[in-house]
Amino acid sequence: MKARFAQVSKISLALGTMSLVVTLLTGCEPEEGNCYFVSDETSSTSAPQAAVVFAPTNNFVDFSSIIGRAATPVKEALGAELPSSRKKESVGRELSLVLADGDPQLISRRAVTVADGFTTDMDIDRAVGAVFGNFGLAASCAAGDLKIPGEDEIPTTAQSDLLKAFAIAKDQLTTDRDKSIFILGNGIQTEGAILMQDADTFPKNDSAAKRLAKALKQRNELPNLTGITVNWYGLGQVDGEIQDPLPLASVSALETFWREVIRLAGGTIGEICAQCGSGSPHVNSIAVDKVGIVSCPLKVTLYEKDGVEFKADSSSFVSLSKAKTAAAKTVKQSKAQGCSSLTVTGFAAAGKDKPVYLKSKTKIDKTNRSLTAKRAKAFGALLENAGFSGDIQYVGGGTCGTEWNPDGKAVEDLQRLCRRVEVTN
Repeated sequence: MKARFAQVSKISLALGTMSLVVTLLTGCEPEEGNCYFVSDETSSTSAPQAAVVFAPTNNFVDFSSIIGRAATPVKEALGAELPSSRKKESVGRELSLVLADGDPQLISRRAVTVADGFTTDMDIDRAVGAVFGNFGLAASCAAGDLKIPGEDEIPTTAQSDLLKAFAIAKDQLTTDRDKSIFILGNGIQTEGAILMQDADTFPKNDSAAKRLAKALKQRNELPNLTGITVNWYGLGQVDGEIQDPLPLASVSALETFWREVIRLAGGTIGEICAQCGSGSPHVNSIAVDKVGIVSCPLKVTLYEKDGVEFKADSSSFVSLSKAKTAAAKTVKQSKAQGCSSLTVTGFAAAGKDKPVYLKSKTKIDKTNRSLTAKRAKAFGALLENAGFSGDIQYVGGGTCGTEWNPDGKAVEDLQRLCRRVEVTN
């Protein structure tokens, strides 16, 4: 067993309190050191429970900034914000801590407990604070200032296996009441069921992300998250040096993947905060492999003059041969850029002066979103016929909103610029 934690009884809790008093009076640390964690022997099924999965990897950010962002909701799960009239509802609530390194482990499972006769608001607040305090302490012992390798630490294994950590966290939530999991990490898994550092494994777009999640479901690699609300902090954030910055498309795909994993596992998505942290990861952070993201800075804009002209209120081309030529050129450019996925977005003009458009904006925009999505798919089919074999996403960009002069009059030249298809990575 890697972690230094153990089950604890009421007697050992009392001894631990005495040890803390000795430390405060003498300045001497207890024999176990800072990084000795305990878990309660009993568990309540009638109080809310929460688990924190933390992945302080060296491709992330300063982990203390993420802890600061997640502190309030985690404390709320322990009942810290309950009014005085309900303060006693905090007693019995539990917090489990799971380290998501290459070999995930339960670090601690503690309940908010108070001794008989000590049930004032202040007593309960202190008990909540003591349970929550283990959170920051564990992070520091695993990958922060308190870690003294080989002496006083939570030993860690390189890489990060978030799916296994999810499963361990789920196993701690045995209550019939509210159950929550808080994930603190960037979502890049480099060990276990998926290795995102391997070529072609990191999801390149939303479609690929959903397929990857579905494949994991079919292989029974997903934990059962039924009845559990999952909150995520730092999803998609990287340090920028050990891990090169992720393109926006990759960040979006990563979030889509984990959203789909949670959905397929039966969980409910709570708060997802992508840009929640800052600063550089600690020198003691968990080492993980670099993920190679191939950037494809492709952007091709095609207008009617380029051959991508549609018949009025239709997704049929005015000249199919010209549209095929435009598609062939676009595929050639995409291959030159090394693109493995494309997004095709269609845009349309309102076809009316601005005051008239604004009176029927909702109806016109709805019609244009549907029409431009169909046009995007029509051009995407030509891209596939021209030899593009990667993933293609289609977006109905709708009304472009730039076809009027300062007086609100529709200008034909500006309308021509509105009627377009954009192909990007």
